[in-house]
Amino acid sequence: MNDTHPKIAGLQLELMRAASPQQRLALMNAYSSELIALSRRTIAAQIPDALEAKLEWVRVHYGPELADRLRKHCHATA
Repeated sequence: MNDTHPKIAGLQLELMRAASPQQRLALMNAYSSELIALSRRTIAAQIPDALEAKLEWVRVHYGPELADRLRKHCHATA
């Protein structure tokens, strides 16, 4: 899905190509951070328990095995 107007998308691409490697890395980091935060907020809005929301985020992004191991670790140390 792409809701960006083609002229704007072209301008974004042009600006990205003109950016230095450091600027590109900074933009990538900012985009990644924002997407992670948005993903976490979306899951937290659906799951009110903070720990369960975090575990669901891990499950979605890293898989059920890691989420289950993390759940067991959290409950063992609680």
